[in-house]
Amino acid sequence: MTPQELLAQDDESYMLADQLAFFRNLLQAERANSQDRITTLRADLAGLEKAPDEVDAALTEQERQTILQSIDREGVSLREIALAIAAVDDGTYGYCADTGEKIGLLRLLSYPRSLITVEAKQHRENRARHLRAA
Repeated sequence: MTPQELLAQDDESYMLADQLAFFRNLLQAERANSQDRITTLRADLAGLEKAPDEVDAALTEQERQTILQSIDREGVSLREIALAIAAVDDGTYGYCADTGEKIGLLRLLSYPRSLITVEAKQHRENRARHLRAA
């Protein structure tokens, strides 16, 4: 099934077996890509050599920190993907974890790891911002 075919389905098809299979495959492909990126980043990290002078050492350290941050981001992505796959498995995928409303195919196609609606995400961000200001 293609994204266009998915979007052409009627509302009664929302998160039935074929749509869940589509998103499971999409999430599994994202997981594989993320794991590949981590492998590449770790190889890049291992390939960094000791710098002979202070300027080169500072640049190498900056590059090392950038790679480590990228690995951390990929780790977060893998955790989000695992949660989304678990939601597919337990039948809650496609429905907002906060409100129970449909997340919607367009949002899920653009961000398959999403477990909440755009509105719920904005509400969480506003609440967090409000708590920080207090």
